[in-house]
Amino acid sequence: MSERNGRVGSHPRLRVGLGAWLCCGSVLLVSCGGALETTRRHTYAPEFNYITDSQLQSAMWQLAAGTSSLDKLLATGVPVTLEERQSVIRILQNMETAAASLGPDGWPSNHPRIAQNIGRFREQLAGARRNVQLDPPSYYLAGTISGACHACHGGE
Repeated sequence: MSERNGRVGSHPRLRVGLGAWLCCGSVLLVSCGGALETTRRHTYAPEFNYITDSQLQSAMWQLAAGTSSLDKLLATGVPVTLEERQSVIRILQNMETAAASLGPDGWPSNHPRIAQNIGRFREQLAGARRNVQLDPPSYYLAGTISGACHACHGGE
């Protein structure tokens, strides 16, 4: 503390040093984002499917929301209306899109459980959607989607 006015940082050199440190720190933070991506490109083989945390969280949240919506629509015990049928088809299509964002089936990935199970899960989603689109529709497979999540999220 300065004895003159009792404030910390009132010395001109201290303020300049602190300002320079903050400026350099923010430049480093901004440049690190690009450096991480460059490092990742050189660290993983081109055929390696690197799933970022934000991609994973986004896709998984979309799949979880879809599963919850399907369960709410199909667990009522009453016949499904035409409007609800269209909702089930739309939910399954959105889930297929979210699952597709997790990368190709069987490719090496930083999430081996996803790489190992995503193909089977996509097939279950597509089969469920096709069965709901039949005339008359079958909702059985759509009702089992939450159980399909057990492949990755179930017990060991």
